[in-house]
Amino acid sequence: MINRREFLELLLLTSGYTLLGSRLSLASPIQDIEVSEVDLNITYVTEILKPPKRSNVDIWIPVPQTDQEQEITGLKVESPLPYRFTTEPVWKNRMVYINTERLNPGDRILMHYRIKRKATGVIVDRQRDPSRYLEPSEWEKWDEKISAFVDKLTAGDDNPVEIARKVYNALIERLRYIHEVCGRGVSTITFEEKVGRCDEYHALFRSMMMYRKIPVSWEQGMALPYPSELKKEGQFEADCINAHSWVRFYIGDGRWFPVDVSEADRRPALKEFYFGRLLPDRIKLSNGRGFTLAPPQRGIINTFAYTYIEAGGIPAIYGHNYRNRIHYKLIDMRREKQ
Repeated sequence: MINRREFLELLLLTSGYTLLGSRLSLASPIQDIEVSEVDLNITYVTEILKPPKRSNVDIWIPVPQTDQEQEITGLKVESPLPYRFTTEPVWKNRMVYINTERLNPGDRILMHYRIKRKATGVIVDRQRDPSRYLEPSEWEKWDEKISAFVDKLTAGDDNPVEIARKVYNALIERLRYIHEVCGRGVSTITFEEKVGRCDEYHALFRSMMMYRKIPVSWEQGMALPYPSELKKEGQFEADCINAHSWVRFYIGDGRWFPVDVSEADRRPALKEFYFGRLLPDRIKLSNGRGFTLAPPQRGIINTFAYTYIEAGGIPAIYGHNYRNRIHYKLIDMRREKQ
């Protein structure tokens, strides 16, 4: 005779569900907003296709770091070339750096690690100096049209959450999301053209908020499949199409409030969710925009979410000289405690 738990397990299994305590099974229907954490083994691969003709090649690869939103363990690099870890001084972004005279076709640099990525909301970080997040990058400077728009939109408001909500709603209404085009995240162009992807949405959000003297941080990484779309194993291109950005604005007392405006526009059913919450569908790889790598690069990069290569100081061409891929294996997935 079976006991009550065995009966329930049998009933759930025959219904397409699996009883795993607070865990979620891929056999069961998954609601993205119920997922509190995804646990993945990641292999990030940079492969050389057609080596640049110039000698003296520099390679920088972003390295994820542990913070309140993600835990990184077991990080290991495999490379046919000597490498070292470096950290740029402004935002403390970490990277693998390689310098070599020449590359060979088929050279592959692999980075392995395990990530536990959490669903997240407001975080408390009293170590951050909010004043550092009031300076726009060269791509986020506003003009008279943007300032007039914000003045009219937020007249009489002083509360940063209320101001942010009005800006958030206005951008979703004003802009049209496109996915398969890589932009530069230039606020004035985005305001005029009314189209873009994550960098355009969040550059303009930052411009409007900073104009109102509200600090906003920039976070950059790679988008993972939504929890409901994760497979046991999968892979995707780690390029500008799958790169993703999001932001946090300061609400006082060390508290930073997250928003993902572009995803809210892509998924209208999650519009309320993405104002104040983030799904565990991303890997954070860097903070800030337009910084100098370590050691310094010669070209200008406005974000750092995937490998950057120069040969003789000239940027290599993605898809021609090299490509990146992310391979993942799902270890576990957990849901919010009921």
